[in-house]
Amino acid sequence: MPKTTTWVQPLLQCTNGHNLLGDRLGTSTICLLMKVNRSGQAQILDDVQLDQLAAAMPAGPHRIACLLTRYTACRISECLALRWGYIANGVVVFPGSITKSGKTREVDIHPRLSCALDQWRTEWSDYRLNGKPIHERVDIAPGALPGADHFLFPGLGFATHMKRQSYDRVLRRTLQELAIKGASSHSMRRSSLTKLADAGTPLRHIMEVSGHQSLDVLSRYLGCTPKQRRAAINAL
Repeated sequence: MPKTTTWVQPLLQCTNGHNLLGDRLGTSTICLLMKVNRSGQAQILDDVQLDQLAAAMPAGPHRIACLLTRYTACRISECLALRWGYIANGVVVFPGSITKSGKTREVDIHPRLSCALDQWRTEWSDYRLNGKPIHERVDIAPGALPGADHFLFPGLGFATHMKRQSYDRVLRRTLQELAIKGASSHSMRRSSLTKLADAGTPLRHIMEVSGHQSLDVLSRYLGCTPKQRRAAINAL
């Protein structure tokens, strides 16, 4: 069992023999593993807010990156470093060279994300970055589909990807327009992982999606909804 903090360990020992890492968890147990207070972490957004955010983001790479971080629960740094060759056969592969843990993981592609990626693939080469289409920056024919080595989100320089600062600047402006406070590029990851936990997804499965190496680290990401708090109290 992964190393846990002192407050998690007693909980793992008081679950009537259930394996928290493999069994399907009830909302009351999950709630006790989560932080009720954000404590400075990125705000968790609900589905309505996430939909509003995606719709309000500028069409093109910024909107696609917003959707990709939401539906794969990846870090924004992992998202921006993706190449088209990492997306195939219904999964997004995050190779160890771009992940925080240094380990490769695969995440199934959500149907909504699949549609968005298919559209972006056809629009990619003609999309303009600072007035210059991508195909001129990477030296391919106009309208051509991207190659496996091309970045999903090209940067202004040759053979570079979009910088996090560039994405964050657009995201902050959009969040301000929507009057959503406390959110950041990390909100999509936290929101998705919390939604998985709220649905009763086993923590081991969530860790496969998130790439976390321990229950202790994962628990810091998860939020606690009012429904979960009520369920926790009702279970006493």
